[in-house]
Amino acid sequence: MSKVIDFPKTPQTETIDQAFFEKFADAALLLKCFECVKDATEFVEDGGAIQTRDDVYVGLIEAYWALKVLFERKTGSDAKKVSQEHWEIASKCLLAGREPPDMNIPIAEAMIAPFRPEYFDQASNLELACAAFNFSDTVRLSINSLLVSNNAQITANAAVEAINSTTALHQLVLRLSGGSLETMAAQISRKPGETLQ
Repeated sequence: MSKVIDFPKTPQTETIDQAFFEKFADAALLLKCFECVKDATEFVEDGGAIQTRDDVYVGLIEAYWALKVLFERKTGSDAKKVSQEHWEIASKCLLAGREPPDMNIPIAEAMIAPFRPEYFDQASNLELACAAFNFSDTVRLSINSLLVSNNAQITANAAVEAINSTTALHQLVLRLSGGSLETMAAQISRKPGETLQ
């Protein structure tokens, strides 16, 4: 017989912060926020009072961090900083007796800019086709990344790459069809009974 006593391990605790909630997908974060707000409103409606560090209070802290993560994913900005800036502007206006202006939420911009059609003027047909393919493939990869990270910067870059792909394809189609939309339309239109070859 053994005289060793097996004590239960202390439960592992997790810090409730932004890093914790960044692990979850948007749908899970939205559901968490809904559940926390629902629990808080039901608790208050039933006559309860929210106390510091009680379950409802902790639930509201969790909703705060989940919303902060969602805001950053969608805009690329820090919700706390944007909220503080809006509060300061509104306070100054109200103290001065003026209506606060419309306050915009900053959205992340792409790290790249789309190419103008003239950029592709010197490219060969094969180079245009390759460029269009490469831009389209970058969009595909960006969309795959968005499924995992849902980052505002990746979204903005994917939109620019889609524009570049369309521009390269547009230039290639125009070049192959004679250089103008009218020439392309004439080549595409055919008499009844004709087949495309």
